Amino acid sequence: MKMTGKILSVLLTGAVVLSMTACNNEGGGIFSAVEAPDIDPDAATGVVTYFTYETNFMTDNAEMLTLFRERYNGSIDVQTGATSLNYFEMLGTKIATGDSPDLIRYEWMAFPHGMSYNMFTPLDKYIDFDDPLWSGMKETAEQYAYNGKHFYVPYMHSTYFALLYNNVVLKDNGINDDPIEYVKNNTWDWPTFEGMLKRWMDINPNNVGYNGVSALPFAFTTGKKMIEITPDGQILNNLMDTDVVRCMDWLEGMRKNGLTGATAEKAAEGKYNGYTDPQEAFKPFSMDGGLLMFLGMEPTWAYGAAKQALDAAGIENEIKFIPFPRDPQADKWYQATDTYGYLIPAGAKNVKGAMDWITLLRTEEIDPENIANAKAKACDSTAQAQPQCLNRKCNDTINPDALKRHVYTDEENAAGVMVCPSCNTPREMIYKVVWTEEQWDMYQEMLVDGEKYTLLYDNLYGFSTDFKNLFVDDNRNLLTSVLFGDNEKSYTQRANEIMGSVEGYLQPYRDRMAADARGEEVTTTPAA
Repeated sequence: MKMTGKILSVLLTGAVVLSMTACNNEGGGIFSAVEAPDIDPDAATGVVTYFTYETNFMTDNAEMLTLFRERYNGSIDVQTGATSLNYFEMLGTKIATGDSPDLIRYEWMAFPHGMSYNMFTPLDKYIDFDDPLWSGMKETAEQYAYNGKHFYVPYMHSTYFALLYNNVVLKDNGINDDPIEYVKNNTWDWPTFEGMLKRWMDINPNNVGYNGVSALPFAFTTGKKMIEITPDGQILNNLMDTDVVRCMDWLEGMRKNGLTGATAEKAAEGKYNGYTDPQEAFKPFSMDGGLLMFLGMEPTWAYGAAKQALDAAGIENEIKFIPFPRDPQADKWYQATDTYGYLIPAGAKNVKGAMDWITLLRTEEIDPENIANAKAKACDSTAQAQPQCLNRKCNDTINPDALKRHVYTDEENAAGVMVCPSCNTPREMIYKVVWTEEQWDMYQEMLVDGEKYTLLYDNLYGFSTDFKNLFVDDNRNLLTSVLFGDNEKSYTQRANEIMGSVEGYLQPYRDRMAADARGEEVTTTPAA
């Protein structure tokens, strides 16, 4: 059995944003360093306990669970009861009381927060990065290493941030050089991006050049993270790094020239400034005809949301997305990434079964047939009809569903029946976002072309929600104010204002990491 729709379903149904729901609590117990137990590769897989606050794990993973049973004779026992707010606190309690689950899904708070409390089992005994199965993942896994150990090895990447645009609108306004061609020609850099924004604002001063996420993905293009945890056990604060400051100065200049976000006057008129719903982003702002050029956002969800909204409104569109522009001074093309995978909590009783699940996910992720099938499904424009009548007053007696609506039979589908035989309601079609082959190939390149892109994950997300919110919460905070806030203070001024708070958060983690490296029991508590 091949997973023909597994990759596509993860990307296009919204599951791609699940790992963004980082927990707000700082739970976790005080634990000693964890040793990875030996496992018998020939032992039975058995039942794997999975602790989660998800409510749809079984349905979202139905095909994978079937494969798990067929290939490994394994099954998943889902343990719920937690919420996104108390998830790590409950996990810490389970570990401390000897009731550890075998698996949890990776969340932002797992690294470094959870790892700093020795909440997980190192995977180095079980994963060989020289094995073709894990080809291309070593560099990413190193970004999650804690004191030289790998407690988390993701099985897949997400593009996380990209620039979306409606190429039809660009062409209608006389901009015929499609930005995706700059990417293909390796000329998509900061000056080219800024030049396009200037041209856009010259066309109509009511336009907006860039809206969306904060300055973080621009900072990534320098090759620097705002907060970096190195594999050898250091926690670096790069807020005042020369390259980061250079990037922020460039962005501030564009903000002052009206190229990013809406001006105060436009914002007062209701125009978007900063985060913009992709369903609204590419529609005209108002009667003045103002339009957005680039939307910075997680692309797979935003691509479909924007396209469906424009199609429903009858607006001609050619939605595309591309990576953020390259820093012309950087040695490589660096891009932001997020990842998906699982961790094995300390004290897990079925490490073998947990590793079988992780191995299965990676095997299916890189399977060439799966990849080809996912592309074919994404690019398939074949129209599909609704499987049942949508008239709630259908009152069908032939083949009804629970609401007594007619469910079309295989014979009716084969015959192309397009009118309900019970109530004569015309059969509706299912809306489907169709990817172009060009866009799908670009997406895959952004994910897996290690020769062109170096994928970076910023560690600022992994300490606490309060810590993250110092950087990216709203337009008053450090990395959002640069693009969408007022111009009263410079980035350097704002960074210096929060530097004490940032260091106050980081130092207990540095102390705990150092204690762990010395083999001492962790006894400190992170800053609130």
